[in-house]
Amino acid sequence: MDLQSRIDNYHNTFPKYPKTLFLSERCILGLWVMGNNYTTKTDLYGAYPYGYLKRIEALFPLVKGKSLHLFSGSLPDSDDYDKVDYNVGITAEEMSDILPNNFYEIIYADPPYSVEDCERYGCCMIKRNVVFKECFKVMKQGGYLIWLDQVLPNYKKIEWDIVARIGMVKSTNHRFRVITIFKKK
Repeated sequence: MDLQSRIDNYHNTFPKYPKTLFLSERCILGLWVMGNNYTTKTDLYGAYPYGYLKRIEALFPLVKGKSLHLFSGSLPDSDDYDKVDYNVGITAEEMSDILPNNFYEIIYADPPYSVEDCERYGCCMIKRNVVFKECFKVMKQGGYLIWLDQVLPNYKKIEWDIVARIGMVKSTNHRFRVITIFKKK
């Protein structure tokens, strides 16, 4: 599916939301205002924001059996995707030792944003550049890495193209985050 078709699918899936996504120089750009619904299906601090997965999957749908969620302790187990999280016994910084290489078509990642977050999770701060190397190993050529964070992590332009940048804000007094979507070359 080309990028414009992905945008059209998103807007058709959410017809009441403002049309805030557009294509510019082969890159999806936009802004999502998520609203002040603080509901999550878990008590785990740091779960995906309410409505985030539905929105992102309208753009980049889950590929059953070929999708990976990183830092995903809040998600239920499923045959549709694999999970990597410190509380399931696999760390993102060493996942290529356990997971198949050149396998996943899509990776959704929402890492801890700060040392303070890690203290609340009970884990160590990740090394984003190491996690990116691991993602490159387990991702198929042409696959997508969807990275939700407060920073743009270091990546190698010879390995990845950025195909989307979407700012995301929930409501007042919440962090502004960016969804950066990379395509493996």
